[in-house]
Amino acid sequence: MFPFQARGRGRVRTLGWMILALGLGGAPPTGALAPIDVENALWYQRSGYVPPAPAARTPLPQILPTPPSPPGPYRAYLPLILRAPVPEFRALWVTRFDWTRTDGTPARPEALVAIAEGAAAARFNVLLFQVRGTGDAYYTPGHEPWAARLTGTVTRTTGISPGFDPLRILLDAAHARGLQVHAYVNVYPTWLCGVGAPPDGLNPPHPFWTFSRTNGRSWSAWRAHDSSGNPMNLMTCSSYLWATPAWPGVRDQVVRVVQDLMVRYPLDGVHLDLVRYPGRDYSYDPFTPSFSDPAARAEWQREQVNALVREVRAAVKGIRPHAWVTAAVWGVYQNRWGWPGFTSGYSDYYQDSVRWLREGWVDALMPMIYPAAPSANCPDTTVWTLERFRTLVADFQARAPGRYVFPGIHGGYACFQDVRDRIEAARSLGARGMAIFAYGPAQMRGYWDEFAAQVYPAPAPVPPPP
Repeated sequence: MFPFQARGRGRVRTLGWMILALGLGGAPPTGALAPIDVENALWYQRSGYVPPAPAARTPLPQILPTPPSPPGPYRAYLPLILRAPVPEFRALWVTRFDWTRTDGTPARPEALVAIAEGAAAARFNVLLFQVRGTGDAYYTPGHEPWAARLTGTVTRTTGISPGFDPLRILLDAAHARGLQVHAYVNVYPTWLCGVGAPPDGLNPPHPFWTFSRTNGRSWSAWRAHDSSGNPMNLMTCSSYLWATPAWPGVRDQVVRVVQDLMVRYPLDGVHLDLVRYPGRDYSYDPFTPSFSDPAARAEWQREQVNALVREVRAAVKGIRPHAWVTAAVWGVYQNRWGWPGFTSGYSDYYQDSVRWLREGWVDALMPMIYPAAPSANCPDTTVWTLERFRTLVADFQARAPGRYVFPGIHGGYACFQDVRDRIEAARSLGARGMAIFAYGPAQMRGYWDEFAAQVYPAPAPVPPPP
């Protein structure tokens, strides 16, 4: 059988009549601790999400071959119609919080296999797997040390091997189930706030120490600076300790990490997150010139981020030309509707994501059009209404001719109808896919059957990169 049907969008190929010979008398065969994070972490904090221990796998029952039917003279003539599956990018973010903890419990490779199994059963086809959080590695190093969360702590066990390679485990499990894997990289956050410096003397060293010792200016010159010219303070900053996009050493480090990943692992793509400035009042660092014109300064800052995106694309395509380069971006490119309380990627974070599409520096954007913590109501009562979702998707779509926009949708709404409404809205507006945040929220809600039954009733291939 060929059950795929995507709301009448399938291409129909009539293959004519197929003759099936049936034998006489026979029948046809049957076949953690709350994370210290910013974007999206509010959900983890409010929900108290703790990654579940993977359940024991039940062996599949043995299927015995059906004995052949005796030959007979009878024939049945049946029409066979094939509906070709319509490609759709069905991505699932897998953050480091979804499967690791900081209460002393080491991460387990079985959790990664369970993630791949669950995603495949729900008919996702892409996993955006976080491999870099704050200058650390969720894969065998590399240019940066093992992440402490792999061995159950926030920072203390940075650089200690968990005894397995998470990226390798996930790649093998995902590829075996027909899922693509894209390496999800946090770009500018370099360490956590309020926990002290990372351990020194590791091999490979943490970039906190490399940046501090090699920037050629001062110990803290590489950090984002506020409008008074003060560098982010390690103990008093609010979430992440950000590196300034203005120092080329930061860009070089990120490109080295990406190249290393692409050379050593059979990745299907690279996905960039937090590829922006931390806010409008940053960064007045020693590497940023003085400007009398605020508009000229803002444009210069956008160009620093653009340069990193361009270099990452060149690194990826130079190693694997058909691999994807994508980015999670601020959900509002420019607040052209005067919505109160909304910031924009272009003006407030110096993130010109639409230009990345226009210039072909990325293959797709995944604008994060969802609340950090959905309400307990259905429909969701936050400012990220379905109407605003439609407005923002249409705005990004109108600015992306020849490229893809895959809207980001929260997977932890109080009812699945909110998820379904947004997926259907994205499709109706011409989006060729979407990205769900994230494995942890969907797992807590137990929405896997709903994904399979209501929005992904049949498998779909990933569309080709543009």
